[in-house]
Amino acid sequence: MYGGKNRSPGKPRPIAMIILVAMIALTPPSGVFAAPASSAPLLPQQSDTIPLAPVEVQVLRTPISQSASPFPVSALTGRDLQRGRSGFFLGDALQLLPGVQVQNRFNPAVGERVAIRGFGARAQFGLRGIRVVVDGIPATLPDGQSSLDHLDIGSLSRVEALRGPASALFGNAAGGVLSFTTRPPATTPFDTEVMGVTGSDGLWRGQVTASGTVDETGYLVTVSGQRWNGYRTIAAGSPRIDTLGTNYGGSDRLGFNARVTTPLAGGQLSLTANALDLDAENAGSKKDDADVLFREINDLYLRFRTGKTLKQQQAGVRWAGPLGGALEADFSAYGVHRTINNPIPFDVIDLARKGGGVRAQLGSTVAAGSGEFNWLGGFEYNLQNDDRSEISRGFGTGQPAAGATPFLDQAEDVRSASLFFQGTLQLPSGAIALAGLRYDNHEFTADDHVPVTAENADDSGTRTMDAVSPSIGISIPAGESVHLFASASTVFETPTTSELGNQPNAAGGFNPSLDPMRGESFELGIRGSVGSNAVFELTGYNTNLRNELVRFELEGFDDVSYFRNSGESRHRGLEATLSVASDDGAVRADVMYARIDAQFEEYVLGGDDLSGNKLPGVSPNRGQAVLRFSPGGAWAEIAGTYVDEVPVNDRNTTTTPSYFLVDLRAGLDEIALGTMNLSPWVALTNALDQDYIASVAVNAFGSRFFEPGPDMSFQIGFRASWGGSR
Repeated sequence: MYGGKNRSPGKPRPIAMIILVAMIALTPPSGVFAAPASSAPLLPQQSDTIPLAPVEVQVLRTPISQSASPFPVSALTGRDLQRGRSGFFLGDALQLLPGVQVQNRFNPAVGERVAIRGFGARAQFGLRGIRVVVDGIPATLPDGQSSLDHLDIGSLSRVEALRGPASALFGNAAGGVLSFTTRPPATTPFDTEVMGVTGSDGLWRGQVTASGTVDETGYLVTVSGQRWNGYRTIAAGSPRIDTLGTNYGGSDRLGFNARVTTPLAGGQLSLTANALDLDAENAGSKKDDADVLFREINDLYLRFRTGKTLKQQQAGVRWAGPLGGALEADFSAYGVHRTINNPIPFDVIDLARKGGGVRAQLGSTVAAGSGEFNWLGGFEYNLQNDDRSEISRGFGTGQPAAGATPFLDQAEDVRSASLFFQGTLQLPSGAIALAGLRYDNHEFTADDHVPVTAENADDSGTRTMDAVSPSIGISIPAGESVHLFASASTVFETPTTSELGNQPNAAGGFNPSLDPMRGESFELGIRGSVGSNAVFELTGYNTNLRNELVRFELEGFDDVSYFRNSGESRHRGLEATLSVASDDGAVRADVMYARIDAQFEEYVLGGDDLSGNKLPGVSPNRGQAVLRFSPGGAWAEIAGTYVDEVPVNDRNTTTTPSYFLVDLRAGLDEIALGTMNLSPWVALTNALDQDYIASVAVNAFGSRFFEPGPDMSFQIGFRASWGGSR
């Protein structure tokens, strides 16, 4: 079905590009050449026009506009996040962000793979190489693991992506930062919203939101539940078809999210809490085998009842406001508890995780000649404790083998301490310089609980990793509404506890030969607007790395991820975005293109020189175009997405075919029915009913590289609200 380097793609590339170009050609004339990045963030909640007013960047935590930022920051807001979206998958919140690649495995047991500029493509589950914050509270643990299972996608008002390792405020990430912000509370004392979605493969999702403001105290509380049967089919001869039906890979999810804000001591106090209960099946990746049905499951995964059950509770508190004179303060603390039971082929992994931390930041803005200088500095201290065990299972069961004892049983502790400083100089000419400096110190400790025998040594031990990370960026006006920007920064990213703890020799403790990634990154770009109808951004970058972290598997350990360092590697690319709208906002088009050239520069594996090979899991070319129509109270959109072929292993002997998908959505905005406002919508995804590989298992053993996407699917949904304004 899928060949090697010389195979012809299953979906002809010319047709895909013709359709994509045709969609672009349908955009209103603007006389602009460029692409889409900071376009989407400039769109307000209730309009599809493109305003000229600057939008302040939140992720940098300094008072500069997005159009003048020295670093590439893109955002999505308002209707771009909610209209015609189920909120079931993370891709609903990350569409049209340049440089951000979402490989939706359509597998809630492992989640979507998210990469920025190719960083994060190694992840088998969760997010790697990207720092994540939700309403100012970390969703990334001290070791660099990020999880967004708890994210309430249906209540988001803003998503920002800082692309690249330039952030001095967050650190330990090569890809950058994702910042999610929930919508503000309703301005009335009590407002209720109900959202419902149903669709193909037994999909349903329901969410109830209560929101309001009472005596300057605002609240937003959501409860959501969702179920999905999955779309991966079970072979007619499978021994478990009688008990599991015809599909496998579904999930049940129940979530709770709450946020309360209130004035306190001249500033604002914010309290957040979330809880999650997830039970998901894992249908597994597939071999390159033309004799099996395209979307059939990996039968080995069915026999072992692979999947994941997860429970999480998290709470956070944040206060921001003046602290005497011109000093501004930002203090936060959080704690998280997470338990996971993860049956994989042959083994069961149990994990109990606790984590938390504090952050303190002070800053001020002072006069600097005829300009202004904003500075901020602070520290972070975080702790993480993982109790991890792994035990063998009997073949064809979901239970540990009779008489089996854990072959891995250890406590893993992470302590991270960080200091950071950032200064921003704004000159009357409009030029901006932003410089940052960060120091990170990470200590990983493993305490081996498996009894010491002649065959099993004590694998307890400690690894310490630290780095000083400087960054600098400048932005210069090049006309009334155009800015040039450039930056230089360093890369520092540690392996996670999961990556350190899985040793290829089956020993406990942490892998002594696995080191953090380090490197340097440079970028140059231009962004601006043309008249009142178009905004654009074009960015080029080059990142040189040492010790790139690469995933692989071993025979007999299906679905177990091991990691090694390559020698030197390089990520370079181009990101382009363009948004164009008609004068009345009734027609709008967004276009995004990302080119990533990620390759090994020096890498020898098993005596083979792989220097010059492409990094697996990264698509070299990705483009997306969305054309929206909003006549009156109705709306419709057509979206086309092109994804280039993806190498799946270090040796580049196999690649996935390129593909082109078309999604259609339409609906009505806020139909007044008495005291209720109703917004119904319908969506058809993969409208051309293409067979395609949605994601890959990098360097999987036995050529189990391929994770197919679903066929044509439909969703019908609505939002209904009562009680007041937003």
